[in-house]
Amino acid sequence: MIKFFRKIRQNLLSEGKTGKYLKYAIGEIILVVIGIFIALQLNNWNTNRLLKNEELKLLESLHQEFSENLVVFDDIYKKHLTRKKSIAVLMTSEIEDLHLDSLRALTRNSHNNYTYDPYQGIYRSVINSGKIELISNDSLKQRISKLQDLLVDYKEEETNVMTFVTNNLYPYIIQNRKLNFKKEWNFEEFTEEELTKYKTDIIEMIKADKYENLMVYVYGYMAETFTEGPMLRAEMVFIIESIESEIRLTKK
Repeated sequence: MIKFFRKIRQNLLSEGKTGKYLKYAIGEIILVVIGIFIALQLNNWNTNRLLKNEELKLLESLHQEFSENLVVFDDIYKKHLTRKKSIAVLMTSEIEDLHLDSLRALTRNSHNNYTYDPYQGIYRSVINSGKIELISNDSLKQRISKLQDLLVDYKEEETNVMTFVTNNLYPYIIQNRKLNFKKEWNFEEFTEEELTKYKTDIIEMIKADKYENLMVYVYGYMAETFTEGPMLRAEMVFIIESIESEIRLTKK
């Protein structure tokens, strides 16, 4: 093709058609420029298409991870609410009137620790690798980046509760209750007399001043969990819904 154009230029020069030669040369230059422009546009289009595909994959991966973590969060947060309610019932009810099974359930719910531990493999990879820059929506990108701050604040409150219970409540229970392994884990059945004593022991523990003091602190430590928790969940839901919108736009 280049030889063909060169031959045309040479013929025009040999025939003394300088004006036509110049016009042809200019036209040829314009065609080359147009060709380069089209090639660049095609290259840019292809690059943008590849970037959009990468963005779509990233968004879909984040959406799946965040959605799964939201389910886990709701389960753990529900346990926190159950714990809060159980403590309130133990501390404000006539516990002598409660059935033993109810007492056991309430104390178990009040004493057990729960923590939200989301899977963050994809999230960390996206942040640490810089792939978050693939997200074209700047607002969404910023909120995803800052989600970790809310998570850290929330987990700090959970840790405060867990640490207090582990260091104070559990030692108190161990020191003030005699537990029978076989009966606690249903290897043996309680006799009626044993059931009565078992219930009496639980009631005495609950009515002790120190136990009530401990429950006051546990309940108090949990307060911030119920402040930070809804904030974290609301942000997670917002991000999930925003990602869904971005996925729909990217697929168009």
